[in-house]
Amino acid sequence: MIEYLLPVLSAWFTMIIILDPLLSVSMFINLTHNLTKAEVIKQAFIATAVAGILMLSFLFFNDIVFDLLNIELESFKVAGGVILFILGLQIVLGIEIGGSSAGHKSLSSPDRVGKKAMAGVIIGTPIMCGPGAITTVMILGAQDGLLITFIAILLALVCIWLILVFSTFIKKILGETILVILSKIMGLLLTAIAVHTIWTGILGLIALSVI
Repeated sequence: MIEYLLPVLSAWFTMIIILDPLLSVSMFINLTHNLTKAEVIKQAFIATAVAGILMLSFLFFNDIVFDLLNIELESFKVAGGVILFILGLQIVLGIEIGGSSAGHKSLSSPDRVGKKAMAGVIIGTPIMCGPGAITTVMILGAQDGLLITFIAILLALVCIWLILVFSTFIKKILGETILVILSKIMGLLLTAIAVHTIWTGILGLIALSVI
């Protein structure tokens, strides 16, 4: 049991870090502040469902992607690690790379957001489930196996749903400043994971070249 528990917890923690639900709390509150409690819960479910469907799709079809592109997991680790590192830097430093901010502020403008009824979709993707999350899912799936990654994703989605449902309460308790600090810490952990992913990918490529 322990031999499965530790990998699941490790994969779950990695998913929580990359999805960074705390980064979405303030935006979710702003997008749903005029909605009823029932509608807020609905939008939280939509956000979780959208992120979940995307992640599970890439989890179960990652082998097909690797085979079609004829690439090794090690190569994907290096490329994916670079993406995760850049995303982590954006969160920690608040810099803009490629025209999108780490906090996704550009998406909160009226012309981009649209109706509040779309809050769940916007939070689900690209806020939470973007290139970084998809990359992480594919790496974990190929590395830890489908079952462990599947369980980790489900656990992460439950946590995300609870955080969004109680987002107003969480922000009231922690405050905007604490949320920002926690999000920065998440970004720092993400960069550390990215460095480790790149390093293991490089070692794997070296081993393949020797063989």
